[in-house]
Amino acid sequence: MCTVSREEQMKYRVPFALLLFSTLVCAAAVVQAETLTAAELIEKARAQSREIEELKKVMDSPDRNLRLAAFQLMMDSDNPVYRELAIESGLSSTDNLLRSQALKTALFNMNALYVDLAIDQNAPKDAQEASANALAEGLPRIVIDFTQKHPETDSIDIRTGNAGGSEIQGINYVFHASGRVGTLTLKDGALLQGPVTISDRRYIGTARLR
Repeated sequence: MCTVSREEQMKYRVPFALLLFSTLVCAAAVVQAETLTAAELIEKARAQSREIEELKKVMDSPDRNLRLAAFQLMMDSDNPVYRELAIESGLSSTDNLLRSQALKTALFNMNALYVDLAIDQNAPKDAQEASANALAEGLPRIVIDFTQKHPETDSIDIRTGNAGGSEIQGINYVFHASGRVGTLTLKDGALLQGPVTISDRRYIGTARLR
């Protein structure tokens, strides 16, 4: 049987003790670093919360020029929270110029628009029946795919069954393709809503922007 002397045992114990001590020190340092990081994150969150409240006040300012300038600066920001806040504030604003800017920004950030269809209650009786039959056969929604965007002209090339075009006109989104046309107006709640005609059948279309 092989035995190890006390001197040899101590030789191995000392490095192990040092290793254990080093590990505990490192672990404590990591915990401390994590605690500091959490504290820093909380402080940053509080600071950003204050900034967001200030920006909301600016977007509600009675000064139109200030609102428009703030919207543009927020959209140019690297912070996605500020960009989202700018769009949300713009879409819900009572200022149609700001709403138009927010509508353009929202649409140009999308790849498609999903338009839910309902019967146009103001259409003639026979037109309502034709629309109801089409909806019953499985046409509750149309998808408008954005194939190419042209911010310089506020227009978007689209495909919805067939190729076509669309434009942002103030707070209206107007689209046209073979057999499909519509004018959707920005409403409260970040909704677009308005008349849609598909092959002479009349509907009310609703699309969510957020």
